[in-house]
Amino acid sequence: MKKMTTWKKWMAGVYLLAMAPSLLHAQAYSEDFVDINTLVPNGWFMQNNSVPVGSTNWFQGNSTVFAAQNGAATSYIGANFNNTTGANTISNWLLTPTRTLKNGDVFSFYTRTTADNLYPDRLQVRLSTAGTSTNVGTGSAAVGDFTTVLLDINPGLVTSVYPYTGWQQYTITISGLSAPTSGRIAFRYFVTNGGPSGLNSDYIGIDNVVYTPYVCPAFTLTTGGALPGATAGTAYSNTLSQTGALGTPTFAVTAGTLPTGLTLSTAGTISGTPTATGTFNFSVTVSDASGCSGSQSYSITVACPANPITNASLPTFCSNGADYTLVEFSPAGGTYSGTGVTAGVFDPSVGTQLIQYNYTDAYGCAHNSSGTYTVNTAPTVTLGTQSTLCSNDALYAITGANPGGGTFTGTGVSGSDFDPSVGTQTVTYTYTDGNNCSNSASQTITVNTAPTVTHAPISDICENAGLTALTGASPAGGTYSGTGVSGTDFDPTVGSQTLTYDYTDGNGCSNSATVSITVIPSETATLAAFTAVCSNEGIVTLSGGLPAGGTYSGTGVTGTDFDPSVGTQTITYTVGGGTSCESSASEVFTVNTAPTVSLTLGTTTTCVNYNAFALSGGSPAGGTYSGTGVSAGSFDPATAGVGSTTITYDFTDGNGCSNSATASITVDACASLEEDGFTMMISPNPTSGKVLVAPSVQLNASDLKCTSGNGQVLDLTWNELSNGAWEIDLSNFADGIYYLQVTLDNKTHVYKLVKQ
Repeated sequence: MKKMTTWKKWMAGVYLLAMAPSLLHAQAYSEDFVDINTLVPNGWFMQNNSVPVGSTNWFQGNSTVFAAQNGAATSYIGANFNNTTGANTISNWLLTPTRTLKNGDVFSFYTRTTADNLYPDRLQVRLSTAGTSTNVGTGSAAVGDFTTVLLDINPGLVTSVYPYTGWQQYTITISGLSAPTSGRIAFRYFVTNGGPSGLNSDYIGIDNVVYTPYVCPAFTLTTGGALPGATAGTAYSNTLSQTGALGTPTFAVTAGTLPTGLTLSTAGTISGTPTATGTFNFSVTVSDASGCSGSQSYSITVACPANPITNASLPTFCSNGADYTLVEFSPAGGTYSGTGVTAGVFDPSVGTQLIQYNYTDAYGCAHNSSGTYTVNTAPTVTLGTQSTLCSNDALYAITGANPGGGTFTGTGVSGSDFDPSVGTQTVTYTYTDGNNCSNSASQTITVNTAPTVTHAPISDICENAGLTALTGASPAGGTYSGTGVSGTDFDPTVGSQTLTYDYTDGNGCSNSATVSITVIPSETATLAAFTAVCSNEGIVTLSGGLPAGGTYSGTGVTGTDFDPSVGTQTITYTVGGGTSCESSASEVFTVNTAPTVSLTLGTTTTCVNYNAFALSGGSPAGGTYSGTGVSAGSFDPATAGVGSTTITYDFTDGNGCSNSATASITVDACASLEEDGFTMMISPNPTSGKVLVAPSVQLNASDLKCTSGNGQVLDLTWNELSNGAWEIDLSNFADGIYYLQVTLDNKTHVYKLVKQ
């Protein structure tokens, strides 16, 4: 508990004055706190957000603790640990009058704490830009609209940091505002673990608060008048300078206009590309973040650009060329004039000519340029008559072109070769002379369509089938060729073959088709006996069929997979299926039924401190148990640990078929009642028979039970005695360890009991 000194106790009776409407004041103010009763009428505001609120708020200075920084000994304002009660957080606010805040404004004050410096104090200075707002939030952690921290004295709450040997002045210069704004400054006496019982908070004073507005200086800008000239269409940049601004200045055009296409950045750079000519007059004002500004008048003259006309290499024309749209001169948008020119189009038939280009730019400036366009005479070209072809002929060499060295074009043409498969086509021969003048000649190449020849598939044939007549060819009248072929007959003894059918139509055009004949060897199918499987084994892969390449069939068979859930089945293996060479063999696949296994545990809940016990409930008998905590058919709760454990029972029958079942045992921690301040006397313990159970609270018989080491509940009679105790008799039970279980508030608790 904090020791209360006499000077702390006298503050308990200080009261908060009623609020009064704010009055308009000049920007500057100075407050020496001669009488704090005048603060609220003069626009100040006080609010204690400590939780809970103590017996004091802000109060008139106490000269017995320390005297004021200046003036009368009590002419300062104070706050202390009694702003809250007990050991809690102090958050006591003192708001200055509303002012138009500007960067550069200066706020100063004096503060100190007691000379003994036993309990650390803390003072924050905060800023709100929300005009006359007095919103400091609700509760000791809130700051409301006063979100900006200007100063934090002793935020770590340590001794010898807050001024204690005398008054110390703090000076704050307002900065960071985007523009002058209405707001207030607030003192916040803010101490955590404060109050009469807290480790922090003592007594602070504030005196001689002075607010001095920033005074605008004289601005000096770049000398006025004509700035460096610009050229239309050419990038321009010129930076204006200034002196006098507080912080980063902002430049803006406030009268007249800049040349079209130019802009003034807030940093004072005039830049862009002018798009109009002439002289432009304008005024520039520079402003700083404190609202101070200065202006200057300027002018910029924009001149016409140099002749922008350029021309690409002038083309050379040929006398047989088409009318040509003139595009060589740029920029676009001008007009062409000269012999053979109409609406910007030149006719090469008039011969070589001098042509002029006239252009007026976007700024109204006229420009022109000219060039000579040369016209050369085109060559004479011929092409001879071509042969008639079939559509499936090989590439055909085109002949009769003159003069040599030209190129052939047309569908199906590659160099001087023609592909007849594209049908009748017109082929063009083009020749270009040394002046790059071209001419061409054309011929039609007639292509007769080659006949379409087809042959239907021929079914598989056994090797002993003898001569087979060949059919299925279209159109009729052609001839067969290939190994084993004689006329229209095929001898299958020679093995599988590919045969060719050739046909020629009335135009002398030929085509062919091929057909394959598969000759199947005569083979005998065999199938090895299958090993018996269990019905729950899953898909079995079939094997043992010879010769390779045959197919399996039967119930449950898909490809070479057999599903034993369908039971014992006859499986057939077939080779040469669907032909006269087909052969099959069959075997019985024996499927033994897997046993049905179940598990019903005698105990599903036990305590972690119980003895290991034998597992039972698996059916059919003779299987094995496994799982965490299971060993040799017994379950040890301590090994398994607290929580749910899965027990698995596996069984294998005489056919070697296996199956399994699972069940869960929950292991409880079974904590002792002493953990909750509860006691229970058990006497005698160890016992040879009767036992007296005396709990410290009244219990019902349903709250009590006794279990063996493996968790089995004993069939006992619980006799209630007049004093709230109970009596049980273990005479008829075997010697060993037993457990008394008490259920209280939905929790199970355990005591060990020994019978001997």
